[in-house]
Amino acid sequence: MRPFAAGASAYQRLPRIYWALVGLALVGIFAAPQFRTLSNLANILEQSGTLAVLALGQAFVIAGGMIDLSVGQLVGLITVVACMMFEAYPGMGFLVVVACLGLAALVGLVNGELINRLRMSPLILTFGMLSVLQGFIFMLTDRSIGEAAPFIAFLSNGRVGGIPVSLVLVALVAIGTYYALQRSIFGWHLLAMGNSAESARKAGLNLFSLTRIVFLVSGLCAGVAGLLVAGRLGTGFPNAGNGLELDAIVAVVLGGTPLKGGRVSVLGILGAVLFLGVLNNLLNLLQVPAFTQIVVKGVIVIIAILADRPGKLAQPA
Repeated sequence: MRPFAAGASAYQRLPRIYWALVGLALVGIFAAPQFRTLSNLANILEQSGTLAVLALGQAFVIAGGMIDLSVGQLVGLITVVACMMFEAYPGMGFLVVVACLGLAALVGLVNGELINRLRMSPLILTFGMLSVLQGFIFMLTDRSIGEAAPFIAFLSNGRVGGIPVSLVLVALVAIGTYYALQRSIFGWHLLAMGNSAESARKAGLNLFSLTRIVFLVSGLCAGVAGLLVAGRLGTGFPNAGNGLELDAIVAVVLGGTPLKGGRVSVLGILGAVLFLGVLNNLLNLLQVPAFTQIVVKGVIVIIAILADRPGKLAQPA
């Protein structure tokens, strides 16, 4: 496989999501007057930060042909734990952040190690971990608890010159992800694993090591996302991460990364995150019911998957 082939292929898909984003924005401009204000635009960017970080972490896993369903509840756990610790140890904010990121990375590493040792499907294993983490959350609390440190709240909600501070963090994570997945030997090996795990194994690649690394990165990104959620909410809400794992998967798929792996586009994922952010914002402004919004998201991801499989639909018998 040529190293840059996957990146080039993904780049060719970028117009699909960005043209869709432009079209959706035009609909918003004409359908909802408040949509076109600068403050609303900044709000969309601010709200998209959490999903962007989570989706970029999920991209590592999906690029290798796997999936991580545990990240949503991991976000919820970190949100609760961080706010509890910020309140209990107000003068130790930096150590609390390090501890929370360490916990999130550990959960990701455990996922990867269990998948390697038990030879289980990542889908099944991480679904089980989702339940475990949800149980831990409600063992800690069944209601909002603690409060976020001021510097975390500023990172999540602060703006400088009208630009959300969280965008700086998203940019750093995106740049790191781009070079790791699309411009490094590690990324090329991971994409080779996604294209064909058996061929990658025969070529001498250490699939166990790749699996550990990608789940560790996914967990770490979920930890960062959890801190952003904590800062945005200002308290440890136990259901804060519900459904975020599906939103992250939708963003990765819409961005041009197939669920089977082997191809990835960081720019495409960022475009998909913005698309979902604009969609959520527009649906809220138009006062569309929450359950209808869920249906709309489901239809979008089905269309995205079908668009990625031209000519592969099963023929009737």
